Formats: sequence, structure tokens, C-alpha cells
Amino acid sequence: MATKSSKQTKTKSVQKPVEQAPLIPIRANINWVNQKEDGNVRATASLNIGGAFAVHGIKIISGAKGDFVSMPSYKSGDNYKDIFHAVTADARQQMNEAVMKAYEQKLSTEITEGVDMKMK
Repeated sequence: MATKSSKQTKTKSVQKPVEQAPLIPIRANINWVNQKEDGNVRATASLNIGGAFAVHGIKIISGAKGDFVSMPSYKSGDNYKDIFHAVTADARQQMNEAVMKAYEQKLSTEITEGVDMKMK
């Protein structure tokens, strides 16, 4: 009995382009600024995400490569684990920018207010 040879056709998998998620409005508030030169924590902040979520316990840390944003975390053994973090790089960048912009504004306001207080 003769068998027919079947040709297997390979289908190419087409990857769809990854769509960027729409930007969610994020507001940052600086809760505390370290007025002393000790320690590496420069400030603490909170985020309001889309008017629906709040994140507290964010820190602005002074590191070897400059200041950076550290999300809330807890210590587990010798390591730290994030309590909250962004899932995408775009969301992380948006949150970091909001916090750093609020921090810079707070510093410039405090400098301006300090100058005003000295003039009185």
C-alpha cells in the first residue's frame, strides 16, 4: 500500500508589537526632608496614582551615583523585598520622575522660604 507523503508547513509566528499602556496621572508629595547631613535618606514621599491608589514610605536615597527613588520594602533575612513596585519600565520611570520633581520643588521652596525668613 502506498503512503502519501504529507508536507508539514511551518507557520511563522508573528509577534504583535507591544502596546504602551496609557500614562496614569501620578502626583507625588514630599512628606519629610532631612535637614541634617547625616545618613543617606534625603526625604520621604507618597504617591497618588490615578486618584485611586496611594503609596506611602517612598524614600529618596543618596547613593554613589546620585539620588534615587526607593520604593517601600521590608527586610527578609539579609535581603529587602519590595512592598510596592512598578511592573513596567515606563511606569517606574513615570513614578521616579514624579517623586524627583516634587523633591526638587520642595528643596527650591525651602531655599526660597529660608531666604525670605532671613530678610524679615
